[in-house]
Amino acid sequence: MSWVDVYYPLDVWVDITPQPSWTDSGWASQLGWAQSSAETILTLRGQSHRWLATRRLSNALIRSYDAFARHQLGKFSYLHVGDLKQRPFRVTMSHYPAEGDKRDALRRLVRAQDPELLRPPQVDTFHAGHLGEGLKALGHVELDHNDLVANLWYAFRDEHHSVDVVVFASTGDLVRLGQVMPDIDALVHGIKVRADDEDGWWAGVSDDIPVDAKSDAATDASGS
Repeated sequence: MSWVDVYYPLDVWVDITPQPSWTDSGWASQLGWAQSSAETILTLRGQSHRWLATRRLSNALIRSYDAFARHQLGKFSYLHVGDLKQRPFRVTMSHYPAEGDKRDALRRLVRAQDPELLRPPQVDTFHAGHLGEGLKALGHVELDHNDLVANLWYAFRDEHHSVDVVVFASTGDLVRLGQVMPDIDALVHGIKVRADDEDGWWAGVSDDIPVDAKSDAATDASGS
């Protein structure tokens, strides 16, 4: 058996995975978890914990957490808060037992032949640190009211653990997607599949952090 560990800079991403994002983290309430997360983000940015800023950010975390709890699209959910002036951006990640031919499975996982797409998606090879070589795909769907939605997929197979990993983001704000895509790439780069009895980098295994991870994020992780 195995599990998936995700390393990410704390001032850019917040884990909003429905259960156990806050209930198993020692907080007595969701509000306490959200306020603490908001204060951490502000501290890492060198910003003061002004009451209004903390309240707005904690409310945004709660709304995003509750939305994902109702419509869970993946096993893990992360909220991008890289720019506090912008609306938070959500990304999900899932993992499954590997089945079938690797190339066929990865193309299926990135919806390379999805009939609902306006046109065949742009599919590129993407190398992500410990996960190795996988696929990254960008496709577009037109909704009933002629709204255009962009779907971004990443898929990898960890041969050693026989696990397929999928990362997904969807938005109607194509400009915003372009802005956050480098941070999504970095988030994907920080994923590693581990054995059940193996500690992760949040336990202080700093020498196992991906080489391309940001130095300030590495400091945050090693000190947590």
